[in-house]
Amino acid sequence: MLRALLVVVPVLVAIFVVVDMRIDRLHFVEMGDSFLLWGVIVTLLLVLAIFAVILQRLNRNIKHLRRFVRDVDEGRQIEALPKFADDELGKMSHHMVNLYLRLQKTTEDLEQEHAMALHQEQEKIRIKRQLTNNINHELKTPVSSIRGYLETILANPTMDEQTRVSFLQKSYKQCERLQTLLRDVSTITRMDEAREMFSREEVNLRRVVDDLAADIALLPIDRRMRVNISMPESVVVVGNASLLTSVFRNLTDNAIAYSGGRDIYISMTAESETHYHFQVADNGIGVEDVHLAHLFERFYRVDKGRSRKEGGTGLGLAIVKNAVLFHGGEIEARNRREGGLQFLFSIAKNSQKD
Repeated sequence: MLRALLVVVPVLVAIFVVVDMRIDRLHFVEMGDSFLLWGVIVTLLLVLAIFAVILQRLNRNIKHLRRFVRDVDEGRQIEALPKFADDELGKMSHHMVNLYLRLQKTTEDLEQEHAMALHQEQEKIRIKRQLTNNINHELKTPVSSIRGYLETILANPTMDEQTRVSFLQKSYKQCERLQTLLRDVSTITRMDEAREMFSREEVNLRRVVDDLAADIALLPIDRRMRVNISMPESVVVVGNASLLTSVFRNLTDNAIAYSGGRDIYISMTAESETHYHFQVADNGIGVEDVHLAHLFERFYRVDKGRSRKEGGTGLGLAIVKNAVLFHGGEIEARNRREGGLQFLFSIAKNSQKD
């Protein structure tokens, strides 16, 4: 269109010049009419020049739109807006392309969220399957033991009283282990599937620790450890009392069962605007560094034989981690330079806000 205009304009000018010359020669019009005619020609040229500029800008906008439509049709990624002319059509084109890019971004976000939700669902299924398999494996040992003891008792009615009582006591201990396992599995499942079922209230963590230290002081001498507490008299958070108690209890139970040390250290190490920071440590043997990254995995045991002998379910530290996350915190395990294992974790002052 612009090329056609450039051809037509010179032709029109030439025609007007020839006509003007002939009119002037034939004296059909006076000199004033000749000036008027040139004025018309100049005005027409100005109009045509303005029209040419408009056509050029229109042509540029159309080219940008055509290129944009081609890129979209070919499935190319549109990352930047074309540079449209600053006129009405350019503004409309810019708005249309911007709407498309926003729609494209929204579609990509939805696809990403869908993929993430699908991944999370698949991960939940995997964890459930793994948990089920581990539970089945963990149930076999106590069930087999109980069955073996009871079958022996039933098959030997003349068994001496001391042996019979010993077998019954061992059966009872295995029943306790089963009960603990089922309780821990229930806790893990609820945190995975029904977090809203856990109520929240004000909990004084110093009181929780004091009660825990009193319980440890009543243990048999061979299992008793000294509890060293360094916390303010009142450390209050809004959370679930049962889960918060399980955090400190499982960590101290872990130290009592496996550390081989004589002391447990429970302290509040720092306080921020939103969180309290704690340490639970012992002065025992610690663990090899290779195990540190796996301590919070479900059913993970550093020493499998010893863990089962102590009656552990392999879920204690997994419950600790989930409970800490439930309360808006983080947790990690380290070996102490002085010897022993330490757990560093945080608890939100108000987990309802997290």
